[in-house]
Amino acid sequence: MVTFNPAVSRLSELLDSLANFNDVKLVDNASMNSNDLKLLAQKYCNIQAVFLPMNCGIAEAQNKAIKLIEDKGDESAFVMLFDQDSIPVGECIDVLYDYAKELMNQGEKLGVIGPALLDSFSDSRFGFIKNGKRFYKEEAENNIFECDGINSSGSLIPLDVWQELRGNKEELFIDHVETDWCFRARAAGYVCYGTFDALLSHSMGESTLKYWLFGWRSMPDRSPDRHYYLFRNSIFLQKQEYVSNSWKCKNIFKLILTIGYFGFFHPRRIKHVSNMYLGIKDGINNILGVKRGKKVLS
Repeated sequence: MVTFNPAVSRLSELLDSLANFNDVKLVDNASMNSNDLKLLAQKYCNIQAVFLPMNCGIAEAQNKAIKLIEDKGDESAFVMLFDQDSIPVGECIDVLYDYAKELMNQGEKLGVIGPALLDSFSDSRFGFIKNGKRFYKEEAENNIFECDGINSSGSLIPLDVWQELRGNKEELFIDHVETDWCFRARAAGYVCYGTFDALLSHSMGESTLKYWLFGWRSMPDRSPDRHYYLFRNSIFLQKQEYVSNSWKCKNIFKLILTIGYFGFFHPRRIKHVSNMYLGIKDGINNILGVKRGKKVLS
C-alpha cells in the first residue's frame, strides 16, 4: 500500500483487515504525519514500512513496494495493491485469490482480477467497464467476467506478470497509472477480470459530486492539482497505440464533462481550468513526471 497524508483512523482500519497476512508492505510518500504512521506501523508485526524522503508519486511507490516482494524470489506469488483509504469488505481477498487460481488452472492468461468498488463517501457502487460500456451487478451473467481494466486499489496481480510488464510507468506519477498498466497487459495477451463477488470500500475522490445526464451519475470532486495529472496523463494515453479506441472516445467525453462542470460551476474554477490547460499542454509535449514547480502533490 502507498500512503500520502492519510487519515490515520482509516488507515488503521485497512491494516486491521490485513492482520492475518504475513507480508504487508507500506511505502509512505513523505507524509506530513509520517511520525504518526511510524507509530501505527510499529503496532503490526506483519508490516514492513518504508518512509521516503519525498513524494515520488503512486506509480513509483508501488514499484518500490513490489520490489521488496520481488527480492524474495517467489515468482509464483501474487501481489495485491491498496490505496490508503480502501478497505476490503468481508472475504474480498480470499474470493479474488480463489478466482485467480481457478482462472489460471483453466489456462487463462490472467493479468489482474479486481473487486467491485463501494464509494465510501456516497455509498455508490461502481460497475466494470467492458468494451467501453459500464456494467453493473444486475447485468452480469457470470460471477467473473472480462473487462477493459481494473482500479489499482484492490487489484490482485500475478507477480510474474507484473515483472514481465516491468511494473508501472513511473513518469505518470498519479492518475491513470492502472489504466496504462491494464492496457499494456491486454496488449501483451493477458486478460483483466472483475467480480461482484468481492467488494472494496474505496474513496473515489475528496468527495463525490452527483449530476444528471440521462440518469444520475457520479464524479469525484478532485483538487486542481489532480486535474493537472488527470488531463496530462489522459492526453498521453490518447497517443498510445495499445490503448483501445473505445476508451479514447469515452475519455474525451469525460474530459469535456469535467471541463464543463469545474470550468463553469466550481468555486475554484480558475484554478481548475489553469491546471487542466497546463495538463493538456504538457501531455501534448510529452512532459511527464512530477508537476513542474511542485515537490509535493497538494
